[in-house]
Amino acid sequence: MITLSNTRPPVFVPWDIDVARINFGANCGPSSFAAITGREVCRIMRYFLHFERCQWTNLTQMRHAFSEAGYVTNVRKCELPVRGVALMQWLGPWTKKKFFSHWSLIHTHWIAVHNGWVFDHTAGQWQSFREWQRQTATKYISEIPQATGWAVKYGVDVSQSSSAWFGF
Repeated sequence: MITLSNTRPPVFVPWDIDVARINFGANCGPSSFAAITGREVCRIMRYFLHFERCQWTNLTQMRHAFSEAGYVTNVRKCELPVRGVALMQWLGPWTKKKFFSHWSLIHTHWIAVHNGWVFDHTAGQWQSFREWQRQTATKYISEIPQATGWAVKYGVDVSQSSSAWFGF
């Protein structure tokens, strides 16, 4: 369980989520990546070249995007990261037998996580984890037929590589 420390939410919120959605089909994956790296969504789409073929991001593609951008990742199964992104699994009949099956991937959603704060592109702001649970996740679950809840599929801790150069 996540507990919120006495920290303030991160300041950066990508302003160009709608622009990137219209121009590139960007969704939760690129938006979460942008939020946790402090970059605009349109500027990070170069790390999501698979969007030319399909507009969803699996764990391998997300880790590749971070690697290409000069970040180091550490994957945790079924656990939120301290600072990074998490692939949330909407629960339902598709997860009863095999939680990690290919079929369950169509009911997943990326969020950014930073010290107990969550950025979900549909909310457009950083929320406390509890607020995200009560408002944003509950709304998703209510809109997915047969959905019964949510769980963390993968947490990806993200840190900057000491050898990377970023031309900010």
